[in-house]
Amino acid sequence: MRRWPTWLLVGALVALSSVAVADALRGGGQKEAVSSNPGPRPLPAVTTLPLEPASPAMSGVLYYSNAERRCRLDGVIMPGLEAARSPRLGSCRFSISGNGQAAFPGKASWSPHGGLYAREIDGMIEFGSPFSHEALRFPGRAPAFRPDETFTYVRNNEVVEWTTECPPGSRLFGLTGDSAKVRCRRVVLSRGDLRRALLSADASGPLVLKDLEWLSDTRLVIVVGDAGVSGYREHLSVIDDGQLIGAVISEFGEGMRVEASPHGNFFTAWYGDSLVTIRDRNGDLVTFPPVPRVRALTWSPDERWTAVATEHSVFVFRTNTGEARVRRLPIVAYDLAWR
Repeated sequence: MRRWPTWLLVGALVALSSVAVADALRGGGQKEAVSSNPGPRPLPAVTTLPLEPASPAMSGVLYYSNAERRCRLDGVIMPGLEAARSPRLGSCRFSISGNGQAAFPGKASWSPHGGLYAREIDGMIEFGSPFSHEALRFPGRAPAFRPDETFTYVRNNEVVEWTTECPPGSRLFGLTGDSAKVRCRRVVLSRGDLRRALLSADASGPLVLKDLEWLSDTRLVIVVGDAGVSGYREHLSVIDDGQLIGAVISEFGEGMRVEASPHGNFFTAWYGDSLVTIRDRNGDLVTFPPVPRVRALTWSPDERWTAVATEHSVFVFRTNTGEARVRRLPIVAYDLAWR
């Protein structure tokens, strides 16, 4: 089993909004002592970085919640920044379908072709099509779609999928508008799998699977919370076909969420509006320009480019290349999506 270096997140809230994060770089799964009150680490100003010229390879539409217009959803065609049509929505945080035709406030999971969505509302999952008034609602959390369009979610702290390959005796159900197919639920990640995905030896409390994203048809990144003898902690783990690829222990407490790139080659972890880390599908740290206070991040459809929003600008740069060149866009955005 491939292990990451143990990564301890140590920090304190400053003015109720800022988070200090440190990576433990020592290998072998050993914890490295990190000061809980580290001094500031100077970063070069973004304006001193060489500029990335506009490139035809920056294709697609960059959608953003316009922070100067009450978070109205707008879009620009890359790289020339011509105005693009976007769904009517006013929400600082939003989720937009892969084809850019529908959007919801907050977080939603979309099927790869954009025809179906699933989102959490008041402890329930709403599952449906943005082009239909009918939707299913049922208990569960952390809805997600695999790249092969299979729908999954968390039920009783296990990841289950909806499948048409049902063994005899399975409880069957059908979907509205698709009565020709019957489905059943099948566990794809059990409580035992979650227990093995934790690094800490004292993770003896009940496990709560809080969030997940699929990186491939077999690989997913999950957020698992546990209330062990050391108090509540959350674990960020990458699992492939039931095998643990790597895990991270968070020392902040409750509230971590994850987001994945279009093809699952990268993912991010967040606490509220604070970016904790960006890593590739193997859990390795991704090279990132010194852009401070990132509050939103998205990738181009081909993942060759990354766009980030700060308080005053949006920056675009080449994904994970080590080049510290950015293109600064005349946009003030709260959230981003590149389609």
